[in-house]
Formats: sequence, C-alpha cells, structure tokens
Amino acid sequence: MKIGKREKRRKQHHLITEIFKIVLYLFLKLIKLLFSFPIYLLKAMRLLFSFSINLLKAMWRLFSLSMHLLKSLWLLFSFLIHLPHRLVKQFLKKPSKPVLPTLAEIDEMNGYKFEEFMKCVYEQLGYSVYHTPFSGDQGADLILTSKEKKRIAVQVKRYSGKVSNSAVQEVVAAKGFYKCTEGIVVTNSYFTDSARKLAEANLIDLVDRNELEKLINTILN
Repeated sequence: MKIGKREKRRKQHHLITEIFKIVLYLFLKLIKLLFSFPIYLLKAMRLLFSFSINLLKAMWRLFSLSMHLLKSLWLLFSFLIHLPHRLVKQFLKKPSKPVLPTLAEIDEMNGYKFEEFMKCVYEQLGYSVYHTPFSGDQGADLILTSKEKKRIAVQVKRYSGKVSNSAVQEVVAAKGFYKCTEGIVVTNSYFTDSARKLAEANLIDLVDRNELEKLINTILN
C-alpha cells in the first residue's frame, strides 16, 4: 500500500512538474512575444513609411511627367495655331528698304567712307564687291563681279570740285592690272570735259552726281 501511494505521489509530482514547465515555457514565450512586438511593429511602420515615401516619389514623378507633357502639348498647340498667322504675315510682309545717306551727307564723308558707301550700293545692285587696299590699289578702289562673272574696275572719287582725266587714266590702268573688261569712275561731283572725252575714247563709264542720285533712287525704289 505504501508503495502504491508513493508511486501515485511520484506521478502527481511529475505531472505538476510538467505542467509547471509548460506554464513556464508559455510564460517565457509570452514575455518574448511582448518584447518582440514593439520591434516588429517598428519594422512594420518603417516598411510602411518607406512604401509611402516611394509612393509619393512615384506620384510626384508622374505629376511632373504629366506637367511636361501638358506643356509640350500646349507649345505644339500654340505653334500650330500661330503658324498660319506667321506664314501669312511673312508672306505679306514688305521687304524693308535700305537706309542710304543723302547727297548732302555723302559730301561730308571722307574718301574711305565714300568707298565703303559705294561698296554697299553695288552690293545692293547685285554685284559681288572686293574692296582693294586703301594704299597701293593700282587705280581701282572696288572690283565688281556680276552674276555673269563680268569683272569691273571702279575708281571712287569724293570731290568738291570737278574730277579730271587723271581718274580716268587710273581706272584704265586698273582694268589691265585686275583683268577687268570694264571700268567705272564714280564721284559725288562732276567731270571735266577732258575727263569725259578720255572716258569715251577708252569705253569707261562715268557716274557723276546726277547718276549717283539715280543709283541711290534705284535701290530705294
């Protein structure tokens, strides 16, 4: 009987021990879970925060892309709207007339400025113009080349008195030096009778004050 009671007590003690172990195990697991929960919660919050940031970045990029697309579409729309107007305006626009000095203003020029002015005049008339050096020009201030490749030597004289036949002699010499087929003497003044006779004999064109005014009016009109 005593052995049976001891065995019974031993089994009860063993059962209590096992229950205590299980309860202790569960208690420790609960403690561990309670301590781990904030960590997992923080990790979850961190993942949620990162996801939110990435979502906001994606939304901002999408918004920026949409704005750029709208801006491009608006520019394209504006271009297409204004294109016909610009084409019509450009088609109807009258070419602006060049501003040229008057004869009185030409009279105030020095020799080099008058040469530059005549270079501009002949370019407006459709010639390709070479301005020779200011010194050592061999009798020609300008060399004109027409669209037909015809070369013309030009002597430019800004005078207050009449131009003598020496200017004609200079351009005659320049024709041969620059391999030109024609020669012109231009002045803001007039020519002596001797210069006109020499020019006629050598087939040199003379452009006096009256002819110069006609050239200017041709460009302006």
